[in-house]
Amino acid sequence: MKASDEKAKKINKYINMLVNYPVNLTAYQNKKDAYENLILDSIIPIESENSFLISKKIVDIGTGGGIPGLAWAIYFPEKEFYLVDSVSKKIQALKIFIRELKLTNVYLFCERAEDFAKTHREFFDFATCKALARSDIALEYLAPLVKVNSFISLFKGPSYFKNEMEYTRNVLKKLNIAEFKEIEYEIGEDKKKRYMILFKKIGTTPQKYPRQVGIPKKFPLGETK
Repeated sequence: MKASDEKAKKINKYINMLVNYPVNLTAYQNKKDAYENLILDSIIPIESENSFLISKKIVDIGTGGGIPGLAWAIYFPEKEFYLVDSVSKKIQALKIFIRELKLTNVYLFCERAEDFAKTHREFFDFATCKALARSDIALEYLAPLVKVNSFISLFKGPSYFKNEMEYTRNVLKKLNIAEFKEIEYEIGEDKKKRYMILFKKIGTTPQKYPRQVGIPKKFPLGETK
């Protein structure tokens, strides 16, 4: 995606703030690595993906330093982004970033995903998370948040197909979602393979999901068929 000069300036400023913030918000400590592994990895899979482009309200659970939600908010100022993280230091950092970047389309919530779902059930058109949890756990957090016929995305590396896909398949029926599409792409000079796995919500999520705080991680839904 070719960013306008204004968007490119904001992205540059955001990366500077992210890698230099006093509290560690990312594993990447130089701008080039951060740009490739955080910004490009967030933008490439959705820049021409219609399920994302038609969405108006988007939620990013466990957003950390704002990836992908804040990067998306810079590129898509016409959409609304809800960024959720349970760590208050991270939310405080995001408040500073949003103020410095003059973003008016971002809403922050310092909450656990399980609690956030109580007040924002079936509210969103698109839900995502990055590096938050194994896919079956992440889907239990995300599925209740989107409307029926809306979409969920997970960012994954090649190991997903060997290590996680089985768990994913075990939760699809339980959560009333279906795998919609796999987007394969590459980032960086070493052409690192990445995947965005997209799901479509095909029916209302049973009210019992997500389970109480801590339970999805302690007793993952994908462990049983």
